[in-house]
Amino acid sequence: MAATGLVTYAYFSLASHALAPADYGRITLLWAAVFIAVSVLYRPVEQLLARTVADRDARAGLGGGIGSRRPLRDAARIQLALAAAFTAAALALRAPLQDGLLGGSAALYWILLGAVLAYAASYFARGVLSGRGRLGAYGGLLLLESSVRVLFAIAVAVGLAAGASFVAFGMVVGPAVSLAVVAAFFARGTPRPPRTSTAMALPQPGEAVEPEFTLRRGAGYAGGVLAVMACEQAFLNVGPVLVNATEGAGGAALAGFVFNALLIVRAPLQLFQAVQAAILPHLTRLRARGHADPFQRG
Repeated sequence: MAATGLVTYAYFSLASHALAPADYGRITLLWAAVFIAVSVLYRPVEQLLARTVADRDARAGLGGGIGSRRPLRDAARIQLALAAAFTAAALALRAPLQDGLLGGSAALYWILLGAVLAYAASYFARGVLSGRGRLGAYGGLLLLESSVRVLFAIAVAVGLAAGASFVAFGMVVGPAVSLAVVAAFFARGTPRPPRTSTAMALPQPGEAVEPEFTLRRGAGYAGGVLAVMACEQAFLNVGPVLVNATEGAGGAALAGFVFNALLIVRAPLQLFQAVQAAILPHLTRLRARGHADPFQRG
């Protein structure tokens, strides 16, 4: 995760030196728009999957024999519905997005649409990997994504290509290529979780049991996380967008400057993602194994 953050910093550092200030500003506005959308829409499903997969694997390891694919199917339905809703909204709002946010660039608009849709699959894969405890594959997915993306900035910086659109195209290619990590992971097959000692048996008849995953319960959980993500993004990524909207002709260039400051400030958040990816499934497994206060134990 630390390496991913450094490579992402290199992407923006190279882009800021290779592009004119206004062009670089539009790159940062595109990035802000993409991650406002994917964080609010897709991180709830990532966390839903991490929690649900970890719970079911833990119960299967205890002898519960829980092996249904229904949670994956229902989470996929939620993800597809969110992606479809975003696509419809983006097409309906093309004029303000393209002309107001992205400086009239049709190429950047289509990159915005493509990147958000590509991240739908990426965040789904992150949730499954996190829930299975496959943090190496999780980190590899993110590192490969950022490494592919930075190649586009390098190509412009050394003169092999030119233009903000080429730099921005890495935002689509990165998550698409990184899914190769997930494909290889599932092609090998995922090992079954080890059986746990019988001292941590499944709840006995009459004891409280976690309700079965349903589409309704999953959507309720994801909706709560979505509200939290909206609040988070309000102060993490909205700043450059507001600067661009209020500063007139020089708004895009100033938005790039503000984004650079925020990029450094957010470095601790990048590292915390490593904790976030591990702690929710870990606490879920402890709860599934019968610990009354998994947070205290964890």
